[in-house]
Amino acid sequence: MKSEKEDRRIRRTQKLLKESLVSLMSEKAFKDITIKDITDRADLNRGTFYLHYSDTYGLLETMENDVLDDFQNMIDNYFQMEAESSLLPILVPVVHYIVENETICQNLFENDASHDFHKRFKNLIYKNGIRVIERMFPASRSAGSDYFFEFITYGLIGIIRKWLDDGMPQPEKEIAQTANSAVLSVANSFFAAG
Repeated sequence: MKSEKEDRRIRRTQKLLKESLVSLMSEKAFKDITIKDITDRADLNRGTFYLHYSDTYGLLETMENDVLDDFQNMIDNYFQMEAESSLLPILVPVVHYIVENETICQNLFENDASHDFHKRFKNLIYKNGIRVIERMFPASRSAGSDYFFEFITYGLIGIIRKWLDDGMPQPEKEIAQTANSAVLSVANSFFAAG
């Protein structure tokens, strides 16, 4: 019982620290954020911070890992479903997650101090995109498909970043449909003949 209560308290403290960092990243550059800024915002002492993280970069890296893990879990859930001729079953939850976590997603995509978040996010899309497209288009296993996957990866990242930068003016389902149409139209022209 005590362990469960302790675990809950630890999770609550870590959540407060993460929320404080996200809030501060909306106000100033990451390099200018100090541990004192974070702990003051979270109404915690510095010692509590050091129980969980070694520095601000450690906290940022944990946040990045959390977001990437969440995306990977959504993708893994997609593979538990029956194969479809649409990417909407994967795109709708991803877009919804971005809406629900707009501030952290916006900050991670804009942050130059991140621990290779952009590269890791690109790799996540690339690696999983191959699995998704090969499931829908077996011909995509051919030589030359690397160019297609590279194109699609950067295209999806571009759609997400543009949507975030513009303040997410399109509804979730519309942006998911835009991404779905873009990927499938290119995939159809690239692999359907093969």
